[in-house]
Amino acid sequence: MVVPDAREALRARIAVRHFLAEQADASSDLDAVEIIVGELVANVIQYAPGAMGIHVAWDGTTASLVISDRGQGLPAVRPVPDAADTRGRGLFLVQALALAMQVDSTAGYGTRVLVELPVRRRRRLYGPS
Repeated sequence: MVVPDAREALRARIAVRHFLAEQADASSDLDAVEIIVGELVANVIQYAPGAMGIHVAWDGTTASLVISDRGQGLPAVRPVPDAADTRGRGLFLVQALALAMQVDSTAGYGTRVLVELPVRRRRRLYGPS
């Protein structure tokens, strides 16, 4: 999915939640998923305007999200945000809510954020459909 602007970003956040909700078990935190997607998309819109790629998929019982952009990249070291600073809080929040987060960034070429989402796939109680 490619997201060019804020309207599409909202649709993407909702679409990711609905995609996961169809197969998520009761312990899944779909509200956290919406926050994670919203924060990552907002970062791209604010700091790397232009198209971004969003990919969400189930891998067995876990779900992953990849958001990529063609912006200027992120610094390798991202300190804990200062209480008075408004920058850096989005990634800090994502890292707190996600089961795991990996950031690959190359200056001038863009950033790719891979997140293991706080959701689990329901066990199938029946055969393949």
